[in-house]
Amino acid sequence: MEVRKEGIYLETGQGRRRIGYEYFPDLGIHSYILDRGIDEKTDLIFFKFLGASAIVEGDLEKGLVFINVKPTTLVKYTTDVVQFVRKNLVLEIQKDVVSRDILEKVREFAEKRDVLLSVDDYGVEGSRKERIEILQPAYVKIDLAASEDRFDFVLWAFEEIKKVSPASQVILKNVEREEDLEKMVSFGINLWQGKLERKLALIQGL
Repeated sequence: MEVRKEGIYLETGQGRRRIGYEYFPDLGIHSYILDRGIDEKTDLIFFKFLGASAIVEGDLEKGLVFINVKPTTLVKYTTDVVQFVRKNLVLEIQKDVVSRDILEKVREFAEKRDVLLSVDDYGVEGSRKERIEILQPAYVKIDLAASEDRFDFVLWAFEEIKKVSPASQVILKNVEREEDLEKMVSFGINLWQGKLERKLALIQGL
């Protein structure tokens, strides 16, 4: 198993800068396994592998590192997860449908250990307003590819998030074009990740 990293960027009036990475397990032709969902034990294996990789590669010392984890994995294997907690680690809570009690335990974990939380794919399946309201995450991700309406969906999601968690910063996923960035900034969203990174790397040496 290999590690795949995708940069997360901040758009500013003076240009853009990378603030960190999201780490993924690269399973090659078997990546469909992640799309079908995995159990907590397998999720923990992936989390520990990615967490150890982030420590060894030194990325946690340079900026934020987002690593996905199921909320039930976090609650069930708290002791194992704690071993990898670092200042710049962001636990990206997957959109599994879980009880309010589980979400409250996740928030308690984060507050007790001063860990940053991110909520993935707001507005899709289990990632709804109540989840944001309970977790009060540092970051919330909106997937630009989650709806055919694209920017109507993004604007709706952005406004919903700000109603229940004003301090949460929004990250737009699956950004592919410069036009997407311009539209995003006009909404007040200045954090992004996606395939555009590779295009810009070729042009600008990001």
